Amino acid sequence: MLKTYAVVVIPQAHPPAQIGPFISKTNAERYAKRIGSFETRRLQSKVDAFVATAHPPREHLDPRLPTDPWTLGTLIDEQENQDVVPCLYARLHAQLGADTAEEVWSRATGWGGSEDSGREQLLASAEDWRSQRLGAGVALKRIAVELWNDGMENVQDIRRATGLSRTTLYEVLRASGIDPATRDPGP
Repeated sequence: MLKTYAVVVIPQAHPPAQIGPFISKTNAERYAKRIGSFETRRLQSKVDAFVATAHPPREHLDPRLPTDPWTLGTLIDEQENQDVVPCLYARLHAQLGADTAEEVWSRATGWGGSEDSGREQLLASAEDWRSQRLGAGVALKRIAVELWNDGMENVQDIRRATGLSRTTLYEVLRASGIDPATRDPGP
C-alpha cells in the first residue's frame, strides 16, 4: 500500500487537527513548517506541526484549499467568526507560500490582486502537483517490485494494481534484477 503522510497541528488552547493526505513527505514537511510557524506567530503561543503517517479512516482537513476568488471567498465567509486552528489563511499560506497566499486572499476578499497574479499561483500549484506526481511514480514502482517479490508474478495484475504501463513494469522489474520473462511457471 502506498504510504501517505499527514500534517498534525497541535495548538495549546485548541483541539489538534490533521491535514492530508500528502503523497510526498517533502511537501508535507514544507507544509508543516509553514503552518506551524504561521500559527505560532498568529496565536502568540507555540503551535507544534509535524509529519506523521496518514491513516485514511481518520478525518483529515484537505491540504488543497480552492484558490479561485469566488469559492475561497465563500469559505472565508463561512468561517468568519470561528476560532479554528489552523485558520484558512494559515492553510492557504502553507499551501502557496506567503506572497502568493496574500495575493489570492486579497482577490477572494475583494481587496485587490492583478490579473497576472493568478498565473503565479497556478505555476506554484503546478510545481506542487508535479513533485507529488513524481513521488507517487517512484512509490508505485517500488510497490510493483514488492508485489512481484511477494508472489504476484502476473504483470497484468501488477499493472492493474499500480496503474503503471506494461513497458514501465518490465523496466522497473529488470532494473531490480528480476526478469519477468523467466518466472517459474510453477507445478
